[in-house]
Amino acid sequence: MAPLPHGLLLLPRPGENTTGSLRRKVRLLAIRDLLGLGTPWSAALEATLRTASAQTLASVGAPDVLPSLLAARSGLVSLPEALSRAVPNLLCSLHAAGVRPPEPILYEGPVAHLAGLGARSVHLERPGRAVLLDAAGLSVELADGAHVDVEQLPSLPSSHPLPGTGVALCLDDTNPLSHLEDHPDKAGNAVDLGGHSLDEWTRELGKAFDVIKSGLPHWFDELPQSLCRLLPVGYEPERHLSASYGDAPGIAYLTLHPSGLTLAEAVVHETQHGKLNLLLWLDEVLENGRTDWATSPVRPDLRPLMGVLLAVHAFIPVAALHARLLAAGHPLAAGPSFERRRTEVLSGNEGGLAVLRTKARPTRVGARLLEALEALHAATLTGVPALPEATRALPPG
Repeated sequence: MAPLPHGLLLLPRPGENTTGSLRRKVRLLAIRDLLGLGTPWSAALEATLRTASAQTLASVGAPDVLPSLLAARSGLVSLPEALSRAVPNLLCSLHAAGVRPPEPILYEGPVAHLAGLGARSVHLERPGRAVLLDAAGLSVELADGAHVDVEQLPSLPSSHPLPGTGVALCLDDTNPLSHLEDHPDKAGNAVDLGGHSLDEWTRELGKAFDVIKSGLPHWFDELPQSLCRLLPVGYEPERHLSASYGDAPGIAYLTLHPSGLTLAEAVVHETQHGKLNLLLWLDEVLENGRTDWATSPVRPDLRPLMGVLLAVHAFIPVAALHARLLAAGHPLAAGPSFERRRTEVLSGNEGGLAVLRTKARPTRVGARLLEALEALHAATLTGVPALPEATRALPPG
């Protein structure tokens, strides 16, 4: 099989860092918002940024910090709520990175949950009054006025690294929007192992990552830039459900499934959403992405053009994974069920692109993205018989 084409936020070239560059720019937006608040701790945070810029930016972009800040930026969460979630966790992340600020950073406000302490979290039965990061480390003022080093507080393991991926399976969800759900067949995303052990989740996800590494090695290599956290939301033996949020790039929710190919598809799908969601904080991509809508034969609800773009941007790389697995003779690519699924995905991609060709008004960056999508889609169709018109529904994601 001929090499598949590279393209903006699709299949990266070896060593490409486009996603990492976008991630850094979004973090800069978030820290600019924090520094512009003029709070008592803003000046101390700015001083820390000057002396430990890389660690501070990384902490602002941590999965327990950035979603709350972006949710405030988008107006989905009030600023006080966002700060009460984000700032204590920002200080935890700085502490875990070994940062000692040149000036004490004192956050005064209700503190109920501390995450980002390596792989563990602290839950306070009674909300504390303040968190302080200084040269001595991180301490909490409890509800009774006592000042306690955070290392002395009871904690629970919350994050479990998936070896060789840069991704962690997390049982502690700090995303303020996880209760919201756009998909008509789901009701939020409560963390749930679905009756299966943590070891089983880790093992099955490891198999899924191995499938991705076999089919899309350079895409897999980019994972540390594009995906940081997976959250389990149950077990579904017949279908698979997954989710992600524009305000939480790099975080994905998914159900466990007995098929390694299905799990691999879900990881690719949701990671692609996260990459495009990063770009959407910097460029609208489609001028009419949220004002023009399309009907979908595979979902009961109307979908905005941005939803169609998100779907094809997620599923065209899934089709690339299918093509590569088939070309390599991978065991998962054998049999009629694989061929049916491959045809379903290719047909959905063709249907989604047809809608975008007709209706989309892209920005300059959006035009580059659409061009890359068309090129990769055409490459995945190489050697495939003509798709029946009747099957050209929109992608399901």
